[in-house]
Amino acid sequence: MIKIDGAFGEGGGQILRTSLSLSVIFQKALHIYNIRANRKNPGLQPQHLTCVKACAEISKAELKGAALHSKEIYFKPKKLPENKNYFFDIKTAGSTLLLFQTLLYPLALNNGGILKLKGGTHVPFSPCFHYIKFTFLPVIQNFGLNFSITMEKAGFYPAGGGIVRAEVNQWRSFCSVEFSEGFFPEEILIFSVISSKLPEHILIRQADSAFALLKKHLFFNKIYVEIKKEVVESPSPGTVVFICARDKNKFAGFTQLGKKGYPAEKVGEDCALKFLEFLNSGAQFEEHLADQLLIPLTFAIIKGEKKEFSYSVSKVSKHLISQARVIQKFLPQIKIKIKGKEGEKGKVLIKEGRI
Repeated sequence: MIKIDGAFGEGGGQILRTSLSLSVIFQKALHIYNIRANRKNPGLQPQHLTCVKACAEISKAELKGAALHSKEIYFKPKKLPENKNYFFDIKTAGSTLLLFQTLLYPLALNNGGILKLKGGTHVPFSPCFHYIKFTFLPVIQNFGLNFSITMEKAGFYPAGGGIVRAEVNQWRSFCSVEFSEGFFPEEILIFSVISSKLPEHILIRQADSAFALLKKHLFFNKIYVEIKKEVVESPSPGTVVFICARDKNKFAGFTQLGKKGYPAEKVGEDCALKFLEFLNSGAQFEEHLADQLLIPLTFAIIKGEKKEFSYSVSKVSKHLISQARVIQKFLPQIKIKIKGKEGEKGKVLIKEGRI
């Protein structure tokens, strides 16, 4: 049985989600305690409980402790996931995209499957739908992993009610890939998104402010730039600016959610500032993608020809450190070394065998 201390590192839901994914993949019993111990509302919240129950359903797992606010669970998977249609409803604005990433690898490493997930699509402290589709997906495709994803309805805080549908393909080919140093954007997409309950001028002001700030700092004559304005249906009003950039086979994404009393111009500008800060770091990947790369890289190394990989990250985060720790608990033959102080630029080295 694999034992995981949920209080380690970031001490949040990521440790739980990664542990569940790997438990299903390797069919190893899991005991995780101190769940979300570092959060002001510790234990399983609705979105985390849905992750637990969803992983139990796809693996027919034996389960103990699966209740709201529980700080400890025992999880014993009984079978590998089947390729079929699955539907899971978080029933709050909890992130459907974090739930999706939890289920992605168990499905892809078996026979694939189709997911329909209900909850939040653009909510705080989680990747938004646009990030998964336009940043996460094209990066992991480099390793041979592929899926398609669509948003049937947007879900903003507090009502949620969004619906995403994803078709996960079986991961058959584990590719080796090289990424160029730094990040020099060749293409930038600026998404300005509002719910249909809000006036259209917000859509325009958000987009214009993000574009103006980027134009002031970048040589647009050498970069393809496109502004995409979207009005979406959602149970709750909401706005978001998302900036996606491509440098050859590398992608970076940045999200800023709107809220009441937060001027539309500021939403656009703050999103653009996040992007510019990343570019100034000279790193290959931004801090959020840095920890999300560890799982696909691990399997590309285990099953592919290339046995080591390294990349630079704009900021070393607690999430990155926690993700590395959980992976190595399940796979002691995988060694992950993180150079750099937390909150500063760093480098990740991952390989099979000794470092």
